[in-house]
Amino acid sequence: MGTAGLAGDGAAAERRAEARALLSGTEGLRVTARAQVRGSWVPMLVFGVLTLAASPFARYAFNFGASGRSVTSYPAFAYAELTGLCVVHTPSGPCVRGEFDGSVLRFAEWGVWFAVLPLAWIVLARWFRRRGETRGIVPRRAAWIGAMAGTAVVVALAVFVLQFLRNQPFEASLLENAYASPWYLVGAGLLTLGLVERDWITSLAGCTHMLLLSCYLAAPWGSGWTPWNHPAAPGWVDGPQAKALLLAGVLLLAGLAQRMTVHRRTTAGPVGPTMVSP
Repeated sequence: MGTAGLAGDGAAAERRAEARALLSGTEGLRVTARAQVRGSWVPMLVFGVLTLAASPFARYAFNFGASGRSVTSYPAFAYAELTGLCVVHTPSGPCVRGEFDGSVLRFAEWGVWFAVLPLAWIVLARWFRRRGETRGIVPRRAAWIGAMAGTAVVVALAVFVLQFLRNQPFEASLLENAYASPWYLVGAGLLTLGLVERDWITSLAGCTHMLLLSCYLAAPWGSGWTPWNHPAAPGWVDGPQAKALLLAGVLLLAGLAQRMTVHRRTTAGPVGPTMVSP
């Protein structure tokens, strides 16, 4: 009896060890698979490239406060050019045409991003799902919906505060309405993606992008590439192109850093056994 009992205990211990090894291997495969599915570096590189593409005409694409104009002027001036509106500068002067030449092109350079950026997110969301399906892991909709809802609440709260805040500074009033920019979709989307994937690089890149964009949109007239600096003789580095390149650099550097992190994790694989609580 004693020998049979010891043999039974040994077999049970061996089965428990095999079960722990199986769970550990399953957990290692899960960690490796999720590391391979993570692809937040792709949106950062994509939007970094789009930012570079918009930098040559950044004055209108980004509509920075120091060199931009009220958003209502773009469609109004474009309509004036299309209808051939003329302007009288003096009571007895002639009605001059050509005051609004080029407004349609400026409207296109500004307005096209309201369609391109949401479309880019739609394509990337589809790519994320197809990528997860090919690796056997379908992204959970609940996490995406929760992160997007949280981001929407934060943005709505900020807009509410700006709308009803009394004695707000002039820069805040510019940021509230007159200098709206579709590029907030980039930073807010990256922040949501970072929360879903629990990745601090992506979240930090999204927050940095929105912070820089807000500073440049609310910058007063005559400010340089740093909103608090007012150079006596502004140069190219103080113009909208340099600011756009800075925004692109943030996204590209963050995307490359995230790509190297994912590559290192997938190459190294799980380190040591991992216990999983039932």
